[in-house]
Amino acid sequence: MGPISMLRPKPGQRRKENLRVQAAQQGVRFGLRKAPKQKTDMEDPEPTPAYYLAPTTKMQAMSTWTLMRTGYEHEGNFYRDWDWHGEYRPSAEASHLLREYLANLPESVTLISQGEAGTCLLWNEKEDAELLNVLIKLLKELQASVV
Repeated sequence: MGPISMLRPKPGQRRKENLRVQAAQQGVRFGLRKAPKQKTDMEDPEPTPAYYLAPTTKMQAMSTWTLMRTGYEHEGNFYRDWDWHGEYRPSAEASHLLREYLANLPESVTLISQGEAGTCLLWNEKEDAELLNVLIKLLKELQASVV
């Protein structure tokens, strides 16, 4: 009986799996992705849970923009502790949408990007399905801003 009970998922694992199933039911895919290394990083970032929408045809020819949580606020940042990684930026509509959402995103959301690989965010899955629904809404609204 002992070894079999060890195979059962722990409550935290079950919770994360439920989040991923709920996302899949709404058309959002899941995987693990590494965030780009920031100037202040000493080591490469660990793979993080990524929730994403597949790219539309129009997005497949688009350059990828990436918005990352920097860990510090600075007047040069896009919004508080969020700043751009790389040279590409989203449309004015997407930038406005991002500003609306960023104020309410927890620190467990560390990256938002969009481009030839789709619309993606990295989230450590510390919160519940209520936040997942907000994140899915953000992904879908960002995706719609391109179409």
